[in-house]
Amino acid sequence: MIGIVLTAYGMVSSLDDLEAFYTHIFHGRKPGPDKLAQAEAQYRALGVCDPLASVTRRQAAALERRLSLQLNSPVKAYYMCKHTPPSAEETVTRMAEDGVTKVVCLPLSPLFSKTGTGWYERKLREAIASSGHRMELLTAAHWHLNPDFVRIVADRVRAAAEWLPAAVRGNTAVIFTSHSQPGLPEAHPDYCREFRELAEAVADVSGSSSWRIAYRSGGPAPQVWLKPDVLDVIAEVGEGGAEAVVVCDLLSLTANVEVLQDIGIQGQAAAQALGLEFVRTEFLNDSDDFMKVVSDIVAERIKAAGWS
Repeated sequence: MIGIVLTAYGMVSSLDDLEAFYTHIFHGRKPGPDKLAQAEAQYRALGVCDPLASVTRRQAAALERRLSLQLNSPVKAYYMCKHTPPSAEETVTRMAEDGVTKVVCLPLSPLFSKTGTGWYERKLREAIASSGHRMELLTAAHWHLNPDFVRIVADRVRAAAEWLPAAVRGNTAVIFTSHSQPGLPEAHPDYCREFRELAEAVADVSGSSSWRIAYRSGGPAPQVWLKPDVLDVIAEVGEGGAEAVVVCDLLSLTANVEVLQDIGIQGQAAAQALGLEFVRTEFLNDSDDFMKVVSDIVAERIKAAGWS
């Protein structure tokens, strides 16, 4: 039995879970009343349940169905989280109960980072080792330049640009974003390189001649974070004469409150304050084309490993 493990930062199932979620993020320190109230307001403003939780569950179901058909063999899909249940240990226990002997760790973020993709792989490997269960582990990472993946992201960029009024389309800047990381670029060579490579590939396929890269969601000073910040880049393109901006996040392919807040609300407000038309690209979520690309990537890795 092959198990596919999707990874997520946290899957909040209820507003009642927010305090525990942020306590875990803050390494055991409960969030203050103001911080908790701000978090609750952001989630309530969505008007729906946490999309990262609901969409991740649908992605798992879609990939389980697709891969079972592609490989002509039973495949079960699971998910593990960094700051909410299920943990790596809980997921390994479930897989053992289901008879899984081969495991694929599948990050649905295309950019490698030590605290993201690398962390999930390490935790899953440690959980398997400490469980005493015999499971082989395969990691399906480093797929950011898969041509089919690049194509569907480029499709979203083109669709977003076409949404803008015709009068400003010829003077539009595309801003590709990704979550900032603490420290200087030298501390994150793979992450920065893959971010730029993916941005260049999507810009080329989408026909975007004017584009920039920027980071979002950086922490407060005095800690140094990767720059430039997306709000600063929006200001720069506005001052440079652009009339519209398309913002495309290349790290978070699944809808989540952080991107919706930092780009969808703050980014849009910054653009509108400068008189710029603003649109962000759609999340890939559990769309048919994205699920096909991911299932193809995983199937290829499984076959290359001789598991099928």
